Amino acid sequence: MSTRIYGLSGSGMDIDQMVKDLMKAQRSSYDKLWQKKTQTEWAKEDYNTIYSLAEKFRNTTISSFRKSSSYQPKVVSSPNEAVLTVTANADAANISHSILVNQLADGVKLSSSAGISGTNITLATSGYTADTSPVELFKINGKSVKLTITDQTNLNDVVKAINDSGAGVKANYDATLDRFYLYSNNSGSTASINFAGSGDTGLDFLYNTLKLDTQNNTVSTMGMQSLTDLGMTGTDTISAKFGISASFFLNIAGNSVQIDPTDTLDMALAKINNEAAKVNPANATAATYDGKKVTIKAVDAASGFSISAAAGDLVARDFLTNKLQLGQIGQDAKINLDGVDLTQASNSFTISGVSYKLKSVSTVAATVNIQADIDKTIENVKAFIEDYNTFIGAINTELAEKKYKDFMPLTDDQKKDMKDSEIEAWEKKARSGLLRNDSNLTNMITNLRSSFSTQISGLKGDYKSASSIGITTGSYINEDGKFVADYNNSNKLHVDENKLRKALAEDPDIVYKIFGTSGDTNQTKGVANRLYDQMYTSLSKFKDYAGYPGAADIKSSLAKRISNYNDQLGSMDERLYNMQERYYKQFDAMESALNTLNKQSSWISQMFGAKG
Repeated sequence: MSTRIYGLSGSGMDIDQMVKDLMKAQRSSYDKLWQKKTQTEWAKEDYNTIYSLAEKFRNTTISSFRKSSSYQPKVVSSPNEAVLTVTANADAANISHSILVNQLADGVKLSSSAGISGTNITLATSGYTADTSPVELFKINGKSVKLTITDQTNLNDVVKAINDSGAGVKANYDATLDRFYLYSNNSGSTASINFAGSGDTGLDFLYNTLKLDTQNNTVSTMGMQSLTDLGMTGTDTISAKFGISASFFLNIAGNSVQIDPTDTLDMALAKINNEAAKVNPANATAATYDGKKVTIKAVDAASGFSISAAAGDLVARDFLTNKLQLGQIGQDAKINLDGVDLTQASNSFTISGVSYKLKSVSTVAATVNIQADIDKTIENVKAFIEDYNTFIGAINTELAEKKYKDFMPLTDDQKKDMKDSEIEAWEKKARSGLLRNDSNLTNMITNLRSSFSTQISGLKGDYKSASSIGITTGSYINEDGKFVADYNNSNKLHVDENKLRKALAEDPDIVYKIFGTSGDTNQTKGVANRLYDQMYTSLSKFKDYAGYPGAADIKSSLAKRISNYNDQLGSMDERLYNMQERYYKQFDAMESALNTLNKQSSWISQMFGAKG
């Protein structure tokens, strides 16, 4: 920037002030354009705020209310909550059900039969060899449990390895009880804990070190089952299928049973059943083979028995664990629902919209009554209408906000002579009313109101619109008969609870029909679906007009307008700068001319003075 020095001519003029005064009139147009740009930026901010409010109203309030649970809540009564508890969703029919619980679902649970001195156990002293690479400890449900073994590898490492194996079981060591526990993650007949595929070292660790053998060898009503298809027939011999060449011994219900290589699978199972039947004759079919898997189950809880390899008989242990792949399995829940016997893998399940949670078996069928929860439906409707009115009130405020035409955005020069409080008060009025009577907002309000007032095409009977069940726009006449001119309350809705309750008493599904009916056209859709669609249309218009909140925007109408203002301001700024420079050059020339004139006048005066 060049440095200008004036006053040498003796003119006495304040050139800087004169240029500023000359430019002030010229900058007036620039300031007016800047103020328009600022108002547009403020309007864009206000629109973005409205967008966020409208988006939340659509995606949260309307979306939640569109769920059938809002229209058709149910109330359930069950006489015996010690046996089961019941809830129902909107899909449940308003009828009674009869349910008898014959058996609860259960998973597999194995635990140490005695203390294992777990804090002293390391894998290096339990038959495993230290290795820098992961070593397979054993298998559970066909999944390999591996660890990199060091002298310090202990039970906590084993617990983590099991839990990370993906075997579908949960392991835990309780140091206080000094017991090791294995639990299947799920219940039901498909749940299992099976050690098939484990080597002798692994089985020794599981059965002898962790002492899981006692429970693993117990046959209960849940029973034992092969892990996979054995790929044999019942008439295949032990020798031919499994390559076993010598006899081995099983302990069944405390009795020793010899299995010979020439025995077929059916013969081996018959020997097992013969001993099991000594506990209860009904156990004569405890062990079965379906052509794929062996299953062994006790007939009832009092008739359980044990099956294990004879002490030290590794062939027998391998036969049970790896050849027959036997492991503990869970059991399904058994119920009789409305006269039909059913099984469920879990004690918690849902059938036809009714959710049951079984707690104990029963000897007498329980009757479950399901009815529409009218009070809850009314509560849900009133809550939605309240949220709707809150949203409409916010829009009404913007549409009715007073606009102060004499209060434009303040320039920096204007702010210099004002206090902060004065600036704040001024700009509050300057920002007011920017969306007053906005067409996009007005159209949205009109469409939302129409959604409630227009009948749902296709509905039969007396109830075909929101107003027919007691949901109407507010009256402009108050209880005293006086006109109410409160713009903020216009377009809001009111609920006549008595009328709504009467409609629900006549048709418990009427709120669903009015609000939730789906259709191909706006006329056939329920109110909530109309609102959802119309809010999407409004949001699209808001985005086209003012962009999306928090996102870069160069395409919306207001963004383009702001960009155009910036271009005009840039051009005007350059023109004003050139104009100012021209003024200064003109004053420079004037000063120079005056200075020259002063010099000439001084010379003439000197000449005449010399002649005198």
